[in-house]
Amino acid sequence: MTQEQQLDLARNLIVAGIEMVFQVTGSGLQALEEVETAMGAFLTAHNAQVAAEIATIETKGNA
Repeated sequence: MTQEQQLDLARNLIVAGIEMVFQVTGSGLQALEEVETAMGAFLTAHNAQVAAEIATIETKGNA
């Protein structure tokens, strides 16, 4: 599998995760926050430097 195919698959999984949480919670903001949390955990486990940079970014807004 090429890197482009892997990135495409990753994007599809992220979108599917957002859609699933949205269906459960009814909140787009909650869905984004849940995916952000999951990605943070993944990055912490796989790439500490990127995780540290992402940790400085906060999701802000209201539904």
